[in-house]
Amino acid sequence: MPYSKQKVSLQINLSPGDYQLAKFVLPHQLKILAGQVDEILLTIESKPSKGRFSLGWEENEAKLKSLLEIVAKQYTVRIIYVDYTEEMKKKVAKYFFLHGYIPEKDFRGGPFYCYFFGMYNCSNDLIFHLDADIFLGGKDTLWISKAATLLAEQNDILSVSPLPGPPAKNEILIGQHIIEKFQDEPYKFQLSGFSTRIFMIKKSSLHQYKLRIRRPCLKDQLKAILAGNPTADLPEHLISNLMQKKNLKRVDFLGSAEGIWSLHPPYRSSGFYARLPLLIQKIENNDLPVSQHGFYDIVDDVVDWSEAREKLRNRNLFKFTSFFRAT
Repeated sequence: MPYSKQKVSLQINLSPGDYQLAKFVLPHQLKILAGQVDEILLTIESKPSKGRFSLGWEENEAKLKSLLEIVAKQYTVRIIYVDYTEEMKKKVAKYFFLHGYIPEKDFRGGPFYCYFFGMYNCSNDLIFHLDADIFLGGKDTLWISKAATLLAEQNDILSVSPLPGPPAKNEILIGQHIIEKFQDEPYKFQLSGFSTRIFMIKKSSLHQYKLRIRRPCLKDQLKAILAGNPTADLPEHLISNLMQKKNLKRVDFLGSAEGIWSLHPPYRSSGFYARLPLLIQKIENNDLPVSQHGFYDIVDDVVDWSEAREKLRNRNLFKFTSFFRAT
């Protein structure tokens, strides 16, 4: 089957807080994908969020800049910092949204505008987006072309993504809502919802349909107001709502040979950062336990997450007790 020759932009979001990950993961991502795309756009967050989303910002800002300089010597990349001027925000909002407004952050203080700014500034209509913390396995050098072909041939597909997690022998996917398992090839699924972590999309499709800003549940709106954040729901929820309303599909597939599949770390810890080079080697060689097969988040058999879970429990306990002291 002839595959699409449409040009594709690889767009990766990065921020200074990502440096400890990015110094190993960005070269890993580019090694696997650079040869399959026509443009590499690295979008660098320029405005820190609040709370956990701003951790490590100041101490890693210069380090990230140095990393980008090294990467630029190895690959042809375009590096842009997120432009928060009112003029640019209006352009981005007008392109993707029904409103002339786009929030800078979501209700948690997490990234919102930067996703759409990155897509808006890609030179090509077809965009393969990655967050900074996405690991890739498999060696299918035609995966991008195959995904582009799917988007070109089927108008009801809004987005395409690699298989979430390394392939399991019985083709199961853990923690996913499967709408349909396709029969034309193995490890090809229609999944429910949308994820901003990793996706391929035509930005003109979002321009055509337009998104509508929505608010999260009342509890999350109150949290946002107390924290001084916008009361905007997550971008992935907005796009999921659009997909449901317009009967559009998300298709995740492996591809030929070893395919392409993704993994995501559910936590961060000192032990995780220390093991990154070895972890990337294991992922690239698919040297992972059976417990990881078919699951998109890195499991405890691969990384010991006990330290991260303990910190999270202590942080939540502190928030709980602080709330009752205040009241």
